[in-house]
Amino acid sequence: MKRFSRKGFTLIELMIVVAILGILAVVAVPAFIKYMRRAKTTEAIDELDKIFKGAVLYYATPHISKAGSKIHCQFPADQGVTPSQKTCCSSGVGGGPDTDHDDRCDVNSLAWNTLTWEALSFQMNDQHYFVYSFDNLDGSEMTTAMFTAQANADLDCDGTQSTFQRIGWGDPKATYAECSANGSSAFYVEHETE
Repeated sequence: MKRFSRKGFTLIELMIVVAILGILAVVAVPAFIKYMRRAKTTEAIDELDKIFKGAVLYYATPHISKAGSKIHCQFPADQGVTPSQKTCCSSGVGGGPDTDHDDRCDVNSLAWNTLTWEALSFQMNDQHYFVYSFDNLDGSEMTTAMFTAQANADLDCDGTQSTFQRIGWGDPKATYAECSANGSSAFYVEHETE
């Protein structure tokens, strides 16, 4: 009589493996989703830094009127939310400009063809998650001038917006001969990964 050796896994071994995989899924999936949302927020930080640098350069660069008189140091005029739909989500309230339904705004160079975005040398040339705005807080000049650059996005298209802001102002030590600007050293952030 021949002896047969059994090869394989017992039911208990299989159940232990399934339990371990279940625990890993419960821990790993939410962490991965949060990591992906946080990775999307780097867009806002990078692009707001470009807007900030453009505003400081505009402020510090001498300008003259058509008549030839010097225009005092000031930031560019207000620019409303661009793209104007206020979200890049393809679904939901006020669905954004997203024809391929990947919840990113499609490239539209005409949306960035305004005097303010041109003055800031800013334009989005790739698909993006955030919408951007620039607010010249009071239209003042020299040391009382202030601005806020803002980025908003609904990263998971649930109606809650992530908000990133960077603030800048005219340097109190600036003179009419030499303009310089200061700004916040960090970003104001609300609902970072919502």
